[in-house]
Amino acid sequence: METIPVGLWLPPQDLLALTNRVGEALHATCEIRSQRGKSFREAYMASRFALYRGAEAVRLLPETGQHTPDFAIRLHGAELIYENTEADNPLLHRNEAYETTCRQFGIGEAHPVTEPVMISPDAYAAEIARLVAKKVAKRYERCHGLLIRSNTTWIEGLEDPPLDWWRAACAGAKARFEECWVFHHRHFFPVFGPVV
Repeated sequence: METIPVGLWLPPQDLLALTNRVGEALHATCEIRSQRGKSFREAYMASRFALYRGAEAVRLLPETGQHTPDFAIRLHGAELIYENTEADNPLLHRNEAYETTCRQFGIGEAHPVTEPVMISPDAYAAEIARLVAKKVAKRYERCHGLLIRSNTTWIEGLEDPPLDWWRAACAGAKARFEECWVFHHRHFFPVFGPVV
């Protein structure tokens, strides 16, 4: 299986193509949500974000033993560094649910029909605020922005939360970051920072 390089600058479209190939291999072994799939998930978000921003290049950052952000983009000649995190419905165990469903498909079982687990807007905002507070508490040597991947699709009464809702949920990020972005339903939302 191919691996995703750490520390190597790549054009965003090249990293996304590699990430897609690695993701197919990880999915075949039901490991996308495992620790082995962590670099895949980070590279997917980094490459998608770099493409969205029109960056010339993107790279995953190596762990240093200190608090290290996840990726950097080169935009108009400047290197911008970002931390990436994933927000989930705390009522679900997404990793376990993914692996169970994936393995059932692998052995030919029918997909279990389950009701979506809704979360209230207040509960999800609180979960996002909790994640933001964890990232703000880290002492990064250098980090420009926070990128939050929203994995929850069933927010009660809010199919696509308005930008003001995201801004309220992510308000704590202003204490540490110059920018904050959310990726929800395959779209990026600039919570604060530069307007694209």
